[in-house]
Amino acid sequence: MGTATNLQNKNRWTTAALLLSVTLPLYLAFQSISLDDFDSYSFALALRQFSLDLHQPQPPGFPVYIFIGRITLALCSEPLAALTLLSAISGAASTLCIFGLAQLGGARKPLHGVGAAVLFGLTPISWLTADKALSDGPGLALTLLSLWAVWKGRDDLRWFYIGCFISGLGMGIRPQNFLPVVLLLAGLLARHLWIRRSIHLAGSAAAASLAGVLIWLIPTLLSVGGPSAYLDHIATHSMHVGETDSLFAGGTVTELALRGRLIAFTDTFLLHTVGLGVYSPWGADQIYRAVLVAAVVLPGIIKAGWRDKETWLLTVWLALVSGQVFLLEILDRPRLMLPILPPLVLLIARGWSRIRTPRPLASLVLTATGFALLLYGTPLAAQLATVPAPPVQAAYHITDRYAPGETLIVAAGSFRAAQVEMPEYRLLYLYEFDAAAARSTMSEMQPEYVAILDRDQFETEAIAALNDDGRYVPLEDLVFSRDPRIHTQHDQVRLQILTPAESLPAEALMPPPGGCIDIGSPEDGRYILEGWFRSEEIGGVNARWAGTIATSTLRINIEPEQAYELTLRALAYPADQRLIVRLAGQPVAELSLPQTWSEHTVSIPPHTQPPDEVLTVELVHAHLSSPYTESGGESSDQRLLAAAYDLICLTPEQ
Repeated sequence: MGTATNLQNKNRWTTAALLLSVTLPLYLAFQSISLDDFDSYSFALALRQFSLDLHQPQPPGFPVYIFIGRITLALCSEPLAALTLLSAISGAASTLCIFGLAQLGGARKPLHGVGAAVLFGLTPISWLTADKALSDGPGLALTLLSLWAVWKGRDDLRWFYIGCFISGLGMGIRPQNFLPVVLLLAGLLARHLWIRRSIHLAGSAAAASLAGVLIWLIPTLLSVGGPSAYLDHIATHSMHVGETDSLFAGGTVTELALRGRLIAFTDTFLLHTVGLGVYSPWGADQIYRAVLVAAVVLPGIIKAGWRDKETWLLTVWLALVSGQVFLLEILDRPRLMLPILPPLVLLIARGWSRIRTPRPLASLVLTATGFALLLYGTPLAAQLATVPAPPVQAAYHITDRYAPGETLIVAAGSFRAAQVEMPEYRLLYLYEFDAAAARSTMSEMQPEYVAILDRDQFETEAIAALNDDGRYVPLEDLVFSRDPRIHTQHDQVRLQILTPAESLPAEALMPPPGGCIDIGSPEDGRYILEGWFRSEEIGGVNARWAGTIATSTLRINIEPEQAYELTLRALAYPADQRLIVRLAGQPVAELSLPQTWSEHTVSIPPHTQPPDEVLTVELVHAHLSSPYTESGGESSDQRLLAAAYDLICLTPEQ
């Protein structure tokens, strides 16, 4: 019996070593080439200077993560390498913990642990997180290690106390992950108290947990100025999260909000695990993929062994983390859904490990699924490792073309990227707009260029301050992007460069040869003013939505006292869209726009304008509406849209 047990333990260690030898090199091979998230920059800055006042990082401070990050920084040349190395090690550790948790289950079948580890390790939501400079991977690794130690402590108090200590320590990385750990601890503590009838056991468990907490809490309190200051930081941050991220952020929960959130939750999770988005119309490829996914997931869930307590514990774990994300987290950040994956893959692999007929079927299905995930995830990981995040792309564009002394940078979500990538530039952070500060900076600096990152996040009032009430006009209007499946937040950054109108020669606003402005092309930025969104693919062509405000404005330099033909290629968003075209403030045409791409041509009589001025074209729309409202929450797009435009042509009438 002892020999068999030793052989079994040896096989487990061999399997764990093989899993580590596969996952760790895989993650190390695809480490991110850039800091991908606002939080990534905050963590990188915190490695040099820990300050909650500066949100380096944001509360609660992630002190254990920063401490371990500083250890890896001593081994690496710079923060990006240090934090991605930490994430890669943590991703591999999480895979081993999942294998270990499966082996602690009742059946203890090797296929259960290996299958769950493979599914977890190769699913893009975990693979890509293991390559980014974020705390999610290390936080999950410590959560899983805590669960493993606590569950191993069912019959061994030493492991139970170790689990208590690790849990307290883990609260210093991502405390929001630890609800399942706390509940499991409470349940097993009650079980131990019932069996052993010793109150000292509770004191020992509390002491072990407290020791884990105090290791990080004491230095954190000393660094921020005491308990009161630390609690103030946490309260302020919690209020911000509650007002912006949770289901209850908008106050009363309406049926539309609940439905929209459920669809967004499902879309984010499916898109970043198996590549299936619920918003987009499904073709044959999507249906085929959905059938294959169902063929793997459903038998695993059905056969998971619903008479076993381990299956129900996994189900409770899955329900807890899913409910927490659905109710409290912002849903456009797939990394926040990472804690959902471990109990789900453990359930699926548990079911397949119980399927015995035909004998090789379960192994073949899980192997094929792992191979399919590898094929799907490799191009995404390769892009993560070779293509910088869009804010970094935008920063490179600015530094290549515009000098620091004459350029003012304005940013919202890309603020951290601008702060780190362009430290020599004057920078305004306008996530919460301060018109007086913006006008004061503009007046003091008198910049030759104003580079507005995150252009779509700025309202009309902000733009009026930044363009000095129209004195600055667009020179460039560009979009930098990367596949949103790699990292949803900051997957697109719209950069608009403003310059004084007198610095832009009138010749630059002449229509291109042929008289047609290709809206949505890289060259259209100098023509457009207010009321336009970023360039994007709309109905199969690169175009722009007009919206936010009813009137979308362009400027074109054409000859006065000349009759023209105006041709618009447009697509309405709300039905029954009416459009009034105004030139130099005078209405010249009224059109009805259908919800399909169509061309509209009208004759424009000769106009008059001062010799040094450029003609202003205003497109005045009757209706604005958001896809979110029109679809009853089936679209996540909450922008107010009027119509999309592909071509706007002004040609002399013959």
